[in-house]
Amino acid sequence: MAGRVKKAAPKRKAAGYKMPAPIPTGEVIKDNIFKKEWRIGPSIGVGGFGEIYSACDHTSKAKGSDYPYAIKIEPHENGPLFVEINFYLRNANKDDIAKFMQSKKLTSLGMPTYFGKGTHESKGVTYRYLVMERFGKDVWSLFTEAGKSFQPATVFQLGLQMLDVLEYIHSRGYVHADLKGANMLLGLKKAKNQVYLVDFGLATRLKEDQPFTPDPKSAHNGTIEYTSRDAHLGEPTMRGDLEILGYNMLQWLTGELPWEKSLKQPKTVQSMKEAFMKNVRSSIKDSNVPEALIKFFEYINTMKPKEVPDYKKCRKLFEDYLKTEGKTRNSTLEFSPMKAKSPGKARSPTKAARSRVIAEDSDGSDEESEEPLKVTKQNGEAPKKRGRKPKVVDADTENEVPEKEKVKVTKKIVKRKSSEPAVLVKVKKTKLNPVATPPAKDNHSNIATQTSIEKLRYSPRVNSSRHVSFDSPISEIVGENHKDSRSINSSGDIFDDSFTIKEVKVKKPRRKLLSNEEVVVKRVVRKKVTAVKKPGRSWKDTPTVVNGRSPPK
Repeated sequence: MAGRVKKAAPKRKAAGYKMPAPIPTGEVIKDNIFKKEWRIGPSIGVGGFGEIYSACDHTSKAKGSDYPYAIKIEPHENGPLFVEINFYLRNANKDDIAKFMQSKKLTSLGMPTYFGKGTHESKGVTYRYLVMERFGKDVWSLFTEAGKSFQPATVFQLGLQMLDVLEYIHSRGYVHADLKGANMLLGLKKAKNQVYLVDFGLATRLKEDQPFTPDPKSAHNGTIEYTSRDAHLGEPTMRGDLEILGYNMLQWLTGELPWEKSLKQPKTVQSMKEAFMKNVRSSIKDSNVPEALIKFFEYINTMKPKEVPDYKKCRKLFEDYLKTEGKTRNSTLEFSPMKAKSPGKARSPTKAARSRVIAEDSDGSDEESEEPLKVTKQNGEAPKKRGRKPKVVDADTENEVPEKEKVKVTKKIVKRKSSEPAVLVKVKKTKLNPVATPPAKDNHSNIATQTSIEKLRYSPRVNSSRHVSFDSPISEIVGENHKDSRSINSSGDIFDDSFTIKEVKVKKPRRKLLSNEEVVVKRVVRKKVTAVKKPGRSWKDTPTVVNGRSPPK
């Protein structure tokens, strides 16, 4: 006989509640009350007493982030989800929420609704589940992403939204008792600017007809850093919900609460909260905390344990502060870090102050200016940057001139009119010595400093004493009548040496001649010129002027 199959035992948390075993994706949950079937999607989080999965209708083809619902699942023997389901059944009716919004003239309310509930069995284990609308990121995740610091306007906008939800819950005869960023979720699609309060596992029904009596068995219930003084005594109250909200807002503004280092000792945390609330104004040392939050804490101190809060007064405190910031309760929520306020803004140096730079130090040091100076050589080329990095003598960091900003140095030193200290910079004094033209090599004419006429006479291309200029019309024929009178464009000196005139008798072909007269034709014949090597010219033979000075003899 086969052995008995053991059931998969869920993991047990330290608080005594069992955590559910993972449920495979794609498993179908049947709702016998609403006659619906839900298909489990990927897990989207783990709560204090169970796991939360994305879900959709079994007939739909949802994938990834298209799952429009969230299913919270816990082992059947756990108690918190049972409390939450009963709270939703009594207080999450759509009609009741709509009536409250209409009476308060609200366009949205952060009170979630539910779509189904029941029990489900998987691998021999019975679970209890609750189907709700799916939401986006929680405020705590946004808070940590922003470096644990929200802008004050965002903090008071969140405070106003939570006040509306608390007023609705209190009007139904319940307190939440566990407000925190992890239980505040952003809406999706059209409700992106609305935060919803979830997780009613610690929601407690008010004992309106009974006096305030501490219960040691329920002492310190909730999340210890935000638990109210009444909840530390074991009796959650409406004023306790406001106190918890105030602690959250204080943490969003300052980054941490005064008692966060003692969370393992609930009684120590309780005594620290008592001392804090006795004198809130002196306990809050952070200057970034607005007066509106201090007055909110002071109002909570005036309340009696069973007193119904004055929500209008609290709203007015928050709304008045938002007006000073140019915001309203319906402004877009911005979850960016809080801008740190500096005690005094350092003024940037003015244009006149930046331009006043001492051009040269008296000791003639070899240090350069922080900014580039406009210095050019005589031939128009800018000198290369040399030397060490700039060294500022006056250590005034507030008026330090940025590196990228260019400073124009003026020759005249203007008297300072500004009260700001001038920037004293050591500048390297650049001396430019005239550079003489180097001597030419053998058989090489220095054409760098020659005039156009000299270049013509002493060209390195032909090693001869004469050179034909390209602007001379060599096609012009020099005749007998042109010996004394020359054309303007002709070059007589070239033709005298380089060419000779020969008289050659040319016999015409035998033709029928009209006469026996002989004709003398003059031809221009090129004369062979033997190149004569001459010694190379020295640079001293050329009357060259370099940089306004003649070369040494």
